[in-house]
Amino acid sequence: MSTVSLIIPIYQAEEFIEQNITRLVAYCAQTPQINDLILVNDGSTDRTHDIIEASLKNHDQNINYIHLKNNVGKGAAVKAGIAAAQGDHAIFTDCDLPYAFSNVDQAITQLIDHQAQMIIGSRMHPDSLYHIRPQNLSYIYIRHTSGRLFNKMVKIITGLPLEDTQASLKGFDRETAELCLKKMTTTGFAFDIDLLVCAHQNKRRIVQIPLEFNYESEMSTMSFFKHAVFMSFVLLRIFFKRMTHYYTRT
Repeated sequence: MSTVSLIIPIYQAEEFIEQNITRLVAYCAQTPQINDLILVNDGSTDRTHDIIEASLKNHDQNINYIHLKNNVGKGAAVKAGIAAAQGDHAIFTDCDLPYAFSNVDQAITQLIDHQAQMIIGSRMHPDSLYHIRPQNLSYIYIRHTSGRLFNKMVKIITGLPLEDTQASLKGFDRETAELCLKKMTTTGFAFDIDLLVCAHQNKRRIVQIPLEFNYESEMSTMSFFKHAVFMSFVLLRIFFKRMTHYYTRT
């Protein structure tokens, strides 16, 4: 049977990581396709590391904990997790578990049963479902509108035929993961686009799946715009890589 490694990049998660490890362990125990659970702590400076170490003493499942001493970025943390993965496929999602485990099930089905080479969760899929607290409605409207404008820019610059590149549920077969990570030069939040452009340029089959999204918290306005500016610079680098055929060079 083909197997999957589930990778969870973690940063500054002391408030919820203990309960989420318990949820992850329970999910993996009832999902036979999952071979190993990989937790990657991306240099957290709060109590995340101590909480993870204490929590792991209560679980005997196949869990690989990678503690990066410095904060190197989400992309680099995912890369470290995939390098340690033992499964035939790899899936990663955020440590706050914003998506239903049934979405991970869909990703596994697409990768194993339908031979997708890469899967991405899409919040813009017609069958996606949002759970939003009333106090977050105004912010999610602004963020959604800004996200649509950003996605338009992504499609123009990268040529990606995708409506959502930033949802944090993605997976690949091993060959595609190794190819895309080898070509990835972005280690921060925009690494998703780097991976997707590489897969698309190399004609890998990318399948979009719907998401059930639990929207619990807001990013500060300062952080949102800081990320937007940073990602704009990253897009220019990706555009240059695409134009110089970097992704398809052997």
